[in-house]
Amino acid sequence: MRRLGIDARKLADYGIGSYLQGLLGEFARRDPPIDLALLVSRESMHLLPSLPESWRLVEVEAPGYSIREQVALLTAALRSGIDVLHVPHYVIPLVFPRRLVVTVHDIIHVLFPEFLPHPLGFAYARFFIRAAVRKARCVLTGSEATASDLKRLFGATSQRLHVVPHGVAPEFLADPDPEGDAAIRRRLGVPDRFLLHVGNHKPHKNAEGLLKAYQILAFGQRLGPPPLVLVGGFTPEGPLAQRAATMGLGGRVLCLGYVERRELVALYRGATLFVYPTLYEGFGLPVLEAMACGAPVLAGEVAAVHEVAGDAAVTVNPRDLVELANAVRRLLDRPELLGRLRDKGRARAREFSWARAAEATLNTYLSVRGEP
Repeated sequence: MRRLGIDARKLADYGIGSYLQGLLGEFARRDPPIDLALLVSRESMHLLPSLPESWRLVEVEAPGYSIREQVALLTAALRSGIDVLHVPHYVIPLVFPRRLVVTVHDIIHVLFPEFLPHPLGFAYARFFIRAAVRKARCVLTGSEATASDLKRLFGATSQRLHVVPHGVAPEFLADPDPEGDAAIRRRLGVPDRFLLHVGNHKPHKNAEGLLKAYQILAFGQRLGPPPLVLVGGFTPEGPLAQRAATMGLGGRVLCLGYVERRELVALYRGATLFVYPTLYEGFGLPVLEAMACGAPVLAGEVAAVHEVAGDAAVTVNPRDLVELANAVRRLLDRPELLGRLRDKGRARAREFSWARAAEATLNTYLSVRGEP
């Protein structure tokens, strides 16, 4: 029996980590009849779900985007007897001599090279994405938008591309707990009415643009909008909090940093409006999570968001900050529309599950494993 390996070293990452946790949780629950080895780092082992005893854990320690990573991942895979390796990122072990399944979540580094921290980043990303598309037996993506980008820019073929939409964790779809949710929000210092954004400082997430649009709202009305709560890579002492203070928004913008999942659920459930003016997404998991919790969603008008949200969210040009501010104002003035968005969002989110994603991914493994 050929051994399957999954590179799970990015369990602690926000996006890829959620993807791995969703898939591995379902794999562990099903315990499929496959010989499985997980390549993990020591610091992320605590994020693994409860695993079947037959699964093998292989520790791999190497900094990402390095030559050492190439050597360590290749060595671990070969020593573990892995015949089919799933890499959930485009940085593959280039000389792995056996079969590869690769997940390419997005090509943000190629489409927006101006956002990269180093001038060589564009060439690095382009080289590895091209190598992944050419070498992998199957390339998984979370959206048709990313699949289309890979065809257009890297010559990926439909035969090797497989779109498997991500799921949403059960906690986000669970029945509300109004008292418990309210207690969590009080502990976090969050008021009854608030705008919510979940993300990080990466420029394509457009948090700076959101802050400028919020400033337009805050000083354009006598009463002003509800406070803006920022969750994720936005700490109380971080650059965005300092920027908000210099813009005269210090008392209106609350930066919470990273929160526990139960706290995130309580914030989604209590949000008057979830605002996500992204410039680009490979999938848009925060939009799906927000809808699952019943938060009305206003998001950037990008292809992947349309795939995920359908007509259950309002979208705007994320680069037009006046339009963004006006859209927030219009929604806040129409509680009946917010209510409809809550209902449509919950219904839409139920169409996505990690169970379906895991089944499709397992079928991909079996197909690649059975190829001559």
